[in-house]
Amino acid sequence: MNCRTGCKTKDHDNWGECARAADLSLNAVMTSPLKEVFETTNAELPAYRRLRKEGIQPEGTSTSKMNEAMDATKVLGRPYNANTDPPAKFITPASKAYMKEGK
Repeated sequence: MNCRTGCKTKDHDNWGECARAADLSLNAVMTSPLKEVFETTNAELPAYRRLRKEGIQPEGTSTSKMNEAMDATKVLGRPYNANTDPPAKFITPASKAYMKEGK
């Protein structure tokens, strides 16, 4: 007998055929140590999409990066763009004057 332990019919020629017949599948993320990272990312993506719709480009999808981008947007008076602006954590009311003067 070449079937899996849980095979109901026990009539397959080899283990692979038995496994294919059972249509075994495992979601790699759900069985991975990265499951928590996957769930956190999925929880944060709706907020990221909302910011992007508002024209804000955070430095990343983490909550801390999105909060920094929102704070920088308030200081700048326009949507923050991580591709062209300095890192959001360095944009403060004091740095706003410096950025305007272009020193």
